[in-house]
Amino acid sequence: MNMMANNVEGKLMGSEIHGFHTLQELDVGSIMGEARTRWLRPNEIHAILCNSKYFTIHVKPVNLPKSGTFVLFDRKKLRNFRKDGHNWKKKKDGKTIKEAHEHLKVGNEERIHVYYAHGQDNTDFVRRCYWLLDKSAEHIVLVHYREIQEVQASPVSHVNSNSSSSDPAAPLIISEEINSGTNIAYAGEINHNSAVKSHELRLLEINTLEWDDLVLANDLNTSTVPNGGKVQDFDQQNQVLLNNSFNNVS
Repeated sequence: MNMMANNVEGKLMGSEIHGFHTLQELDVGSIMGEARTRWLRPNEIHAILCNSKYFTIHVKPVNLPKSGTFVLFDRKKLRNFRKDGHNWKKKKDGKTIKEAHEHLKVGNEERIHVYYAHGQDNTDFVRRCYWLLDKSAEHIVLVHYREIQEVQASPVSHVNSNSSSSDPAAPLIISEEINSGTNIAYAGEINHNSAVKSHELRLLEINTLEWDDLVLANDLNTSTVPNGGKVQDFDQQNQVLLNNSFNNVS
């Protein structure tokens, strides 16, 4: 991926919500490297969607994207961004793709729509489409494709009671994906310095720990961006180009 060099240390919009202050902190390169083995965390999704100007917005649907691919579209300009060539499960009418709908939380508030569909021929292949609830930025959509075999063998918690689903029979999203972990609890009389330290520590946890670690913590207690231009693609197939760009910065 490429981004404008003078923005490498620039502040990201929405950092007070998602916790990433710079593109280096967001570390899109690492996110791409892990996109085949895990879903993006809600705060990562929020950071990318709030700062889409740094990334390439695809003007055509991707064709048969592989597991680990995630791309951005402007859904107002490209209404058929879902036409990816894959065969997805249909509703009873046999024509409309069956998509479940949830709201993801970042902190205490629901901030992200997620629509997810399962493959007809391979039910372990899942597509998730994310966009912001914020009406001023809801046109940008992030689409992530992934195999989820390991999720099937893992216990799945019920979704947060504040989230909504358009398909009660659909598989539940793990609760940690509904609550991103940016929820910071402050005691009523805690001083400002302690609150700031607690906030920074929690942000460090959500930006470094894996989902299993975050789930355990909750149970117990209740890119570098290279020079020149914009991000070319989130697709894993362009990982080599991305790595070369990162090396140029270092």
